[in-house]
Amino acid sequence: MSIVYAREITLGVDDYVAVLAETTMRGNRPLDNPARIAEMLAGANFVVTAREDGHILGLARCLTDHSWICYCAELAVKESAQGRGIGAGILQKCWELLGPRVGFTLLSQPRAAGFYEHIGMERCPDAFLRNRTDRA
Repeated sequence: MSIVYAREITLGVDDYVAVLAETTMRGNRPLDNPARIAEMLAGANFVVTAREDGHILGLARCLTDHSWICYCAELAVKESAQGRGIGAGILQKCWELLGPRVGFTLLSQPRAAGFYEHIGMERCPDAFLRNRTDRA
């Protein structure tokens, strides 16, 4: 069985929830609000997934201008599939599809920062956040 990394134009709510529900991000996303998840997916214009035999293992949900920058809102791999290089594979596919002209940025949860450093991403000390107050 091989893992297929690919851009998906229309990722479904069920696939998104299937991945995020099996990650440490499950409490930080409105997984019980399918309408809001659908809005989140509709607003993303660059999604890359990892699938094995058609079953989704992980995803990157991003927004990009395809010319200068890509912001990754989530990089998520099911806990049952972690440790197989899938997160790194998803990012490599993103970078391949975006090409060398497009930068790539994301906010990491503290416990994942070592992963990003391990794959060669640089820390950015000047990030700022105004968090949402509506989490439903």
